[in-house]
Amino acid sequence: MPRRAKPWFRSAENVWYATHNGRQVCLGIRGQQNEAAAWRAWELLRSGQPLHPTFPPDPVPITHLPASVATPPVWQSAPVPAVTVQAVIDAFLADAAERVKPDTLSVYRLFLNGFADKHGTVAAASLTCPLAESYSRKPKWNDSTRSVFLATVVRAFYHAERSRIIDRTPLVGLRKPHIASRAADSMVTAEQHTKLAAASPPYFRQFLEMLHLTGCRPAEAAQLTATDLDWDAGTATVRQHKTMRKGKRRVLYLPPAAVTLLRELAAQRPTGTLFRNRIGKPWTRAAIGMAMRKASREARLPSKIAYGYRHAFATDALAAGVPDAHVAELLGHSSTAMLHKHYSHLSTRVKVLTDAVRVVR
Repeated sequence: MPRRAKPWFRSAENVWYATHNGRQVCLGIRGQQNEAAAWRAWELLRSGQPLHPTFPPDPVPITHLPASVATPPVWQSAPVPAVTVQAVIDAFLADAAERVKPDTLSVYRLFLNGFADKHGTVAAASLTCPLAESYSRKPKWNDSTRSVFLATVVRAFYHAERSRIIDRTPLVGLRKPHIASRAADSMVTAEQHTKLAAASPPYFRQFLEMLHLTGCRPAEAAQLTATDLDWDAGTATVRQHKTMRKGKRRVLYLPPAAVTLLRELAAQRPTGTLFRNRIGKPWTRAAIGMAMRKASREARLPSKIAYGYRHAFATDALAAGVPDAHVAELLGHSSTAMLHKHYSHLSTRVKVLTDAVRVVR
């Protein structure tokens, strides 16, 4: 059985090793008590950096102590250099490359590599919250961008702490800008949906109708195939989704109009994705955004985003009296917390609140 992907101590040699790319690699760390240094060396190895320092071939005894001092022999090791911000970032990106989606990895690299260019040589333990917060105050960055950047840096340092690259993250107490939810402004009302659909070509109109009917994420609709559909149950199973790492299944519950739409598409496309763009390719995030902007212009509406359908679906469901736990399940959330934070825009439903206050008084 192959060794687990972590450092291990080889007592016969008094040295730490790890398996990397199928090979056993000496990490250059001597002494079983130096496990933390071995973890740091392993993360450096994974991130593609040269291992340093290496231990001397033979330990060198310290001989300058007076003979009268009754002290057991002390062995001198090569000093372990301070872990830098660059090393923390490299290790985090190497780990992220194996577990996150390409789009997410691109965001991580964009933020962290720029930060490393300016502060990469700083010792990780010396990094301060004010230093990271100051970097985030770029003139072209709004509060949302600053918040995402700071959250990414914090995530990188917590990864370093968890991986034992550093003893403790120095970014405890970091302050991120408050971001007001833009969900209410981005909602696509039923009237706006009618205008957007009329302004869109048939292949995009079908996609918008799916979002309107189910409240699913655009990426979920874009990946559906005929084999994902259960006609008897009136559901569709999404294979790739946000909560899949938590072991949760993502099921879309289809109203009759959505079943009719998907039956037509499945008959036309028994293999491959059901929703396709003008040239017959699956919808991508960029293509959906471009089509939404074009449809908004044609419909003479403020620029709308595809996620606006999801916000509207949640708000309409809550306004109709659907229990919030049921709405969260329909949207694919693991709890109601995200629902209340972003989607419950009942303040936009004056009649609902007026009726509610009449029940009270």
